[in-house]
Amino acid sequence: MGSPIRLEGLQTEGRNSNSNNIDQVETVELCRILNEEDSTVTTAVQKCIPVIAQAIDALEPLVRKGGRVVYVGAGTSGRLGVLDASEIPPTYSASSEQFVALIAGGDDALRHAQEGAEDDVSAARDDLTALNLNPDCDSLIGIAASGRTPYVLSCLEFAKSLGCTTIGVACSEPSTMSQSGNVDYMISIVTGPEVVTGSTRMKAGTGTKLVLNMISTGLMIKVGKTYGNMMIDLKATNKKLQQRARNIIRTICGSSSPESDEELDLLLEKCKGSVKLAVATILLDLPSHEAAGRLEAAGGVLAKVLKQKKVAASDSLGTNGDLSNNFVLCVDGGGSKCAAVLLGPNGQEGRGEAGECNVYESVGIDSAISAISLAVQRAVDSCSATKGKHFTLVHFKAIWIGLAGYDRPKVADVVNSAVIKLFNRPINDSLRISSDLDLLVGPSASRHTFNSVIVLVVGTGSVAMSYKREGDHFIRTGRSGGWGSLLGDDGSGYGLGREGLRFALEAADGLNLQSRTDKGVNKVDSLAEKIFKHFGIDIEAGNPVNLLDRILTSDHGSQQDASATKRKIAGVSRIVLDESFDNDKAKAIVENGSKYLVHISNLLIDRQQIDSASSALILAGGLMQNETYRRMVLGGLSSMGRQFGYIQTIGEPVISAAGYLL
Repeated sequence: MGSPIRLEGLQTEGRNSNSNNIDQVETVELCRILNEEDSTVTTAVQKCIPVIAQAIDALEPLVRKGGRVVYVGAGTSGRLGVLDASEIPPTYSASSEQFVALIAGGDDALRHAQEGAEDDVSAARDDLTALNLNPDCDSLIGIAASGRTPYVLSCLEFAKSLGCTTIGVACSEPSTMSQSGNVDYMISIVTGPEVVTGSTRMKAGTGTKLVLNMISTGLMIKVGKTYGNMMIDLKATNKKLQQRARNIIRTICGSSSPESDEELDLLLEKCKGSVKLAVATILLDLPSHEAAGRLEAAGGVLAKVLKQKKVAASDSLGTNGDLSNNFVLCVDGGGSKCAAVLLGPNGQEGRGEAGECNVYESVGIDSAISAISLAVQRAVDSCSATKGKHFTLVHFKAIWIGLAGYDRPKVADVVNSAVIKLFNRPINDSLRISSDLDLLVGPSASRHTFNSVIVLVVGTGSVAMSYKREGDHFIRTGRSGGWGSLLGDDGSGYGLGREGLRFALEAADGLNLQSRTDKGVNKVDSLAEKIFKHFGIDIEAGNPVNLLDRILTSDHGSQQDASATKRKIAGVSRIVLDESFDNDKAKAIVENGSKYLVHISNLLIDRQQIDSASSALILAGGLMQNETYRRMVLGGLSSMGRQFGYIQTIGEPVISAAGYLL
């Protein structure tokens, strides 16, 4: 007899404590347990995204060369492989010979379990030998929830021995598969114990299906089978697909598309049923054979062909064409300044700035609207295509206004009314108003699949926000810090500057109290000395050190407003950061500031039980551009075990948000 098979070490074979009594609960509760367990699968898949992306990138050049992708599995895993391989040809007009699936026990195993088939290693070699694999272009995906199925392991070993690219998909880690040395790209989806112990058709099956979906869909997108999110390479082989083909052509080509179904069908017939070729023929205004040549030269990627046309049109048009209908506008109304950016489809850009724009804490709504108006006009005037026009005469296809303080109680309604009046359009898809922090989330996080995002903004003030994905957008779930300069803003430019000034003010008091004739006693700390110098105070002159007056009054000696005082205090943060390398006091201020930022970020994560490993961290604000301070904050988070799946530092949110609109 062979050695016994040990399953107790596999995560898929463990008992799920959440379902111990599932046979004793009401049906509604039973369904809730099942649903809650299923909801954990996407997080398990999310952790595998980097290696899934690597696998897609490895397969792309092989598929472009005509190479085959061979799926192998047994039982549920085998059936999922067959399903994925069989769906690709009709969905993307791919060759059925290019995507092949083998299931242990043959096609009969699709409907009826074949006893012992998954253990037949010789059958695995025979099945692959019959395919006559070419290591230069063929690849193999081995699928086994346990990561130990002999049939699958034998297929991977055989394919690897020939030199084929191999991908492994398992739901346990570590596994025999991951440790075999026969897998180039190992995707371990640890979905955990099943609701019904060992029933891997459930969470493990769902996770496997999601991964296979991602691989095949990502691969088809990369080889040019879509245009945007539309199945541009489908063939109209039945009535449903024929109508879908018409819809796609009309969506992409707009008014250039033939009006009647009969004309469209005739064009599709000339293009041999290819929607992609029909679109290229219409938009390039070329005979179908010439359009086909352009597509072939672009590797079959429609977007590349149409982009080349846009570039050529832009070169011939220059900046004199009327492109205003295609401009987008984004405004970042922050606590220190209001920045506006407009972008055009052919690289046109305009930028403008005006004063601070916090509608709640400092300037108020009327002043904020004036700042927005001035910044937008300056942006319009700085762009050669719109220069000389009043901004109200430029028809922007999309506008996004992000304002500091917008999310405070009772502010939004008043701001909305003022912005609607300013741009003479209602709030809809073409006009969006939000907090300035929201400018950071959509453009950055939408490029990734993370379900949670932590945003840490450290400029004049400091605040941390958490967001979660809902469909194609993110909603805010929590806020930590951001109390304003009166009660908070620790760790910010204002916070560091305030602590530096307190230290300098104490030093000033000491100088003013002591005898000015004692040169030894007059020596002051280097941090205080730099701050005195910053405010134009000469301590060697023997005059009283009136640092507080310099902070609270204008350069002309008159009383200044609160926002000017705040800017002065925040400006001292640069001195504190610069001195932190050699000055113990400055170093302590910076370290305490970073600890506070770590604290407010960790509070969001801890109280909401956010999995940082499957979340994105976005850093923004002037102080987060300082590499030393940024590293200190990231180091503090790391020391608390907060390892993020993705970290991005954004210097100019208004630019990325404008690009997102375009």
